[in-house]
Amino acid sequence: MVNVSSYKSGTLQDKYYRGTHGVIVVYDVSSVSRVPLLNQQRFAARKGTRERKGMKKVKAEIAKKEEFVPYKIKLAKLHVPEGPMRLVEINKPEVVDDVYFTKHFMTVPISLADAVQFHRETNHPSVYDSPEALITMKVELNMQLEKKNRYLENFSRIVLLPHSFEYQPVRKVLAFCKTQETQEDATKAGANAVGGLDLVKRIQSGEVPLADYDYFVAHTNMMADILPLRGLLKKKLPNVKNGSVGVDMPKMIQIFSKGIEFASTRDAYELDYGLVEVPFGRLTMPMEELEANFSTILKDIESCRARTSGAFITRCYVLSPPSPEYFVVKTEAYIKKKAEDTSSSSSSDDESDNENEKPDEEEQNTSRVRVAKQ
Repeated sequence: MVNVSSYKSGTLQDKYYRGTHGVIVVYDVSSVSRVPLLNQQRFAARKGTRERKGMKKVKAEIAKKEEFVPYKIKLAKLHVPEGPMRLVEINKPEVVDDVYFTKHFMTVPISLADAVQFHRETNHPSVYDSPEALITMKVELNMQLEKKNRYLENFSRIVLLPHSFEYQPVRKVLAFCKTQETQEDATKAGANAVGGLDLVKRIQSGEVPLADYDYFVAHTNMMADILPLRGLLKKKLPNVKNGSVGVDMPKMIQIFSKGIEFASTRDAYELDYGLVEVPFGRLTMPMEELEANFSTILKDIESCRARTSGAFITRCYVLSPPSPEYFVVKTEAYIKKKAEDTSSSSSSDDESDNENEKPDEEEQNTSRVRVAKQ
């Protein structure tokens, strides 16, 4: 025991405790020998316990990050394509007979005339009973650009075919024209609404409902006047890029009102694979008209290529539902017509003579060749 006053004065650096009767008891701990804790052992958790606790933490973190995903989207993510979309034929023999299984031999492309004739026979009233069925073309594209891992974006087009057919309803077109002559020409061409600055003001005031019209075209002298409509028309605002601004108003109105629309779709897994599906006529149309429509669409698709080398159109199928048959058609003659037109007159004459000889040989070789889906 030590004096309490001496402890309060700060002369002792010991530990004190308050007793049960209010007496402060001070112990001199300086004299107590302290044993170093050198032999103390620390027992850690078992290895399995640590792993189990760590796994629980990871599972809890994953459960927090997951969000609600619809069942259809889950199924779409789980879907894995069985193979490439583009037909790849390797180690298959060439056809030596006029009757064969397509899965065992190389595909033989045929002429458009033969494909149309085969579909007419299949859709005969005695078979599928669809003599006026639509005939459609499926065009496979190579979307790969010159740079590695760069691909062409999807594009949409509208083309006026030389021979129209019943497929889509006539679309409504609004034309912006300033002079009286151009307004009369636009009205004769089939425009549903024609006007100049007065029409722009009526649209701004809400008198003319924009939802009633599918496309908008404008004369070049109306470019500055239609700029205030940018916020209302948005993507439908006439511009030079999509061909809705020009001088020839009747031609633009015919294209946007009666032209056929199509767009490319790129595969989500095979990024260099693109597909365009568009009808180009009916089976009751003459063969010359079907061939002209077929050539026009192919040339327009070929104009969308973004690379200078390599083939852009890789393959073209011709089908006519409800028939399940499809035929691979030769496209080289239709795509290369541009190059033939730019060549000299002498060379074009020689090529025309050679081309006149080739169809006879092709007709003899492919007249009996028919590729059907097995």
